[in-house]
Amino acid sequence: MSKLEHAELVDGVREELITYLQNGTVNKQAVARTLDITELGIDEIDRLKRIHFCLSSDVVDFIETLQGRLRRIKTANQRDREITRGEVRGGIDWQATTRVRYTESAGDRTRFACKTPYTEYDIGENLVLKKLLWLVHSTVQEDISDINYDWRREAWPTERIAMFDRIYARNVHLNRIRDGEDIRVTRRMLNTARTARQSLYTDAYRLYDRYRRLLAGKYEDEDVSQLLSNTLVIPERLPRLFELFCIFQLLRCLSSRGLRLQPIESGAKQLAILESDQYTVDIYHDQNGGLSFHVPLSELEGIEADYIDRYQNVQRRHGELVDAFLGNDTQPSLFSGRPDLVLEVYESRAREVLTAVVLGEIKYSDNQQTFTRGLEELLKYIEFAQYEEYLSDLDIDIQGLIISDGVETNRDSPLDGEVTHISASDLISVGYPESWIPTQIR
Repeated sequence: MSKLEHAELVDGVREELITYLQNGTVNKQAVARTLDITELGIDEIDRLKRIHFCLSSDVVDFIETLQGRLRRIKTANQRDREITRGEVRGGIDWQATTRVRYTESAGDRTRFACKTPYTEYDIGENLVLKKLLWLVHSTVQEDISDINYDWRREAWPTERIAMFDRIYARNVHLNRIRDGEDIRVTRRMLNTARTARQSLYTDAYRLYDRYRRLLAGKYEDEDVSQLLSNTLVIPERLPRLFELFCIFQLLRCLSSRGLRLQPIESGAKQLAILESDQYTVDIYHDQNGGLSFHVPLSELEGIEADYIDRYQNVQRRHGELVDAFLGNDTQPSLFSGRPDLVLEVYESRAREVLTAVVLGEIKYSDNQQTFTRGLEELLKYIEFAQYEEYLSDLDIDIQGLIISDGVETNRDSPLDGEVTHISASDLISVGYPESWIPTQIR
């Protein structure tokens, strides 16, 4: 039984996550992949924010009471000037009628300039309301409705989705307001909604403003921070959250060693980048980084051994059958894999010289068999890791790190110091071993 429960993991991640996102010092796309709780391919943090904004109780409550409140929707009475012949529609504008008759119609007394009354729905507060509803409706239809988890059904049961879809598509008042996708909300519109007398509009303003600030990364705002804390970190797959928890704790440790977290640029593959006056440290989660962990089967060519021949035959036959059954290509390999954590230490910001590497396996388990498998995987990564050639053949410091959730071991690090074990509960304290940290940055 794992010792760190869901609540502890969330508490351990929450503060760092908000801080790192606020400062731009972690890769938002990499975080989104880690928090991909639905396995729907969500790899955009803004999309993830929209989903969880729509899952929040305030948004759900707003939609639940929407139908009755739309009966009191606000409109403005306007008059449109219209030129008619032989009939009068609405009130006559005599000054304009005289001007039309003697400038355009050569004294035609059957021409009238009329002020035709009409009801205007495209007023500021209605446009804010429609934009909010479009945002929620499109997110529910495209991203939420197909999610097959209890937490989705609690916030958006099928009946509620159908009810909202019916209101959005058929309500006569909403249909007279401009299409939400075409609305560009201005500051004046927001101010009109904020100062409106009806709670329908002030609530719409409050929710839309919170969404804008959430998307803009205003995590220092209490309501935005609370929304992010309550809804963003709720993965069903606890091992993924556990990995992020462990990596954030390692980042905190490295930051205490004088390494400074750097802002992440768009398109970067690193989860985080740290720098000192002399070194640059790239941290990757579930990525190879600048290394390769693939050894092609061709490495065995020319080696005489019955076992090797049989292994090559299996790999080649496997490729042929996969192609025959599925039409997919395969890449037969002697070894292929990817660690949970890759940490690369370079001299200078130019990353011209790789001086040290830490490879890590993170296991959300206190089971000794799981620990044994993870240790074997880690040793393979250390042995087969390549940076142009095998790391073990280069003058590069290689450290192995295995993090478990409470496996009891005789020692934290073997005598040679090649591999260090850390129990995740120790990451919360300051007493865990630091032999995993390369000597260059220790």
